[in-house]
Amino acid sequence: MYVRFDVVKRLGDFTLEASGELRESLTCVVGPNGSGKTTLLKILAGLLKPDRGAVEYVGVGARTYVGELYVPPDAATLEVALAGRSRFSSLPVGRRDEEAAMKYMRLLEVEDLAERRWRTLSGGQRQRVVIAAALASEADLLLLDEPLSNLHGDWRDRIMKILGEYAAAGRIVAVTTHHGDVLRCCDFVLALREGRITWNGAAGDYNEFFESSCDRRAKN
Repeated sequence: MYVRFDVVKRLGDFTLEASGELRESLTCVVGPNGSGKTTLLKILAGLLKPDRGAVEYVGVGARTYVGELYVPPDAATLEVALAGRSRFSSLPVGRRDEEAAMKYMRLLEVEDLAERRWRTLSGGQRQRVVIAAALASEADLLLLDEPLSNLHGDWRDRIMKILGEYAAAGRIVAVTTHHGDVLRCCDFVLALREGRITWNGAAGDYNEFFESSCDRRAKN
């Protein structure tokens, strides 16, 4: 299973020209603000159409992109987690969907917040619920735009380990991030600058000075 892309997309004065491939692994997409990270993920998700070129999906079924997510202040937290099942499927939500949502809420340690209203949650709690919703989609291609924002303490590394395990189950996961300390948790790094890919290779070979407490590989 893989995604191969060779695309050009112009947005105002900005032009993205990118080609490469994502396979069953966890890829970190990095680069300065305005370098094209979000644009690339949206193209891979099918939310933006390239002006030239194409994206080839081989063996990929469901695709999920999660970036900024508007949630009504009085929505129940479980409803938000269920969005990972309901937003990306035409089928009504059933018991299996609730079980999947609760499974990932438990993994992200927000299960006890299921009945809480969205407005009562902290920024970090909200982010973990959104990630749980994304994982609950159980998509073959999971694209997360800045999933580590608002996370503190050891939660960044913990989330990256969870995403790495999710990818290791035979899925393609790509996340944008500006946190260099988590790059060792990734299998690959794809770096962008001014709409061009400047690096696409093994994380261990990218910017050796980055350090991380992520020990997902050390256990293998």
